[in-house]
Amino acid sequence: MAVLAAMCLSSLMAVAQDSNFHIYLCIGQSNMEGNAAIEPIDRKDVPSRFKVMATVDFASPPRVKGEWSTAVPPLVRQSTGLTPIDYFGRTMVANLSDDIKIGVIPVAIGGCAIRHLDKDFDASTLAGEADWFQAYMREYDNAPYQRLIECAKKASTQGVIKGILLHQGESDNGNKEWPVMVQKIYEDILSDLNLEASDVPLLAGEVVTSAQGGYCGGMNAIINTLPQVIPSARVVSAANLAQKGDGLHFTPHAYRVLGCRYATVMLEYYGISDPKVDYSEEIPFVPTPNPTEGDFVFDFKYFNPSIWETGTYDSVESVFTAGQYGFGGWEYDTPIDLSGYKYLVAELSQEESNGVEFRVFDQASYWETPYSAKFNGGKLIVAELDGMMKNLSTGMVPLNTGTVYRVGFWAYGFKPIHIKQVFATNIDPFAAVIGVAADSTDGAESVVYDILGRKVADSISASSLVPGIYVSAGKKIRVSR
Repeated sequence: MAVLAAMCLSSLMAVAQDSNFHIYLCIGQSNMEGNAAIEPIDRKDVPSRFKVMATVDFASPPRVKGEWSTAVPPLVRQSTGLTPIDYFGRTMVANLSDDIKIGVIPVAIGGCAIRHLDKDFDASTLAGEADWFQAYMREYDNAPYQRLIECAKKASTQGVIKGILLHQGESDNGNKEWPVMVQKIYEDILSDLNLEASDVPLLAGEVVTSAQGGYCGGMNAIINTLPQVIPSARVVSAANLAQKGDGLHFTPHAYRVLGCRYATVMLEYYGISDPKVDYSEEIPFVPTPNPTEGDFVFDFKYFNPSIWETGTYDSVESVFTAGQYGFGGWEYDTPIDLSGYKYLVAELSQEESNGVEFRVFDQASYWETPYSAKFNGGKLIVAELDGMMKNLSTGMVPLNTGTVYRVGFWAYGFKPIHIKQVFATNIDPFAAVIGVAADSTDGAESVVYDILGRKVADSISASSLVPGIYVSAGKKIRVSR
């Protein structure tokens, strides 16, 4: 009888398993977890064939551990940000037939060392760790490896595990034993899930490079030895990918590109050597949005240049010069409510070179953590109000946009910041550029990108583009056929 029951169970599992559902396990620390703000384009057009299995319960968006949903970010936990996983999945879907679904199972903990991801990790050693890190680990019952295997076993009855994505190394900077420690984790996963290395490659991403100011860039030399220890391993380059200013984490644009690179390496493994990559490695085209009727426009006559440290503001030239580590902007005794708007736009008229950040506070005290976004030498920030996050020591949490006490600009100080405008709107600024007259109608033979920086054709003349505005050879081009 027991044998018959086992045979029936096996038969049911075989029927339930979909060979066209390709599943990837994703593990690591903060860069896999996601440490950049999720921007409006990241929630747009997420393919329904790209799924995420929650490995913890989410309240917002509502997700249940062990269940699948469309992979709209955040993917790892409800308080995490953009991760390479986002654009890995999108790129995989874009290059595979319509009957293929992609599923990802993420277990990633900011600040974790490779030992924390090991099957034999001793949870009693967490007693000496920081409170915020212990809080992260508790979400996985202090056993992230076991949580990964638990979810992967369930997923393997529904689809086929095709690979493992790893991004970790900052907490093990300089650890020459790291490749061997990764090898143990990899082999334990294969053993516990009855997988073969030849069927399930390991893709390991480089950390922020030294050339980009990465504090742990030297770790990449160790990461690149991984294929010598694990023949099925591949290393994903982080070359030329910018960091957000802390020397550890990538910018949103860099996360998108890194995710596409993970997918490109994975697709090469399956013989697809020239994949379609929808997100360009070039910096995306930057629109020039303007407020419209009904928008909340921050009036410069109320601009305070000395909210923190003494600064100056030239109202004729609209130039703010902060004091040392100063902050200037708009401050309210009674908080304003921006929750009825979708986007918050902050635009400079000249590129900055003083570490300028755009900050939004939902607490009365200046010393409470705000939402913060770096201009990184650029001129425009478009923040999605519904989903605006602030990075607390205990993790990223949503900003309360219904109680905004302070909006403005932080800088190292003593250099002019040329401010153009700040406003809240319900119109997507990236979509608004469609109405802008094109700079050129030339049929240039250069690669063509849409306004979000995604490659759409090899050239204007050789394409069948729908009418709209595109970017090619550094110019906006209108297609009106």
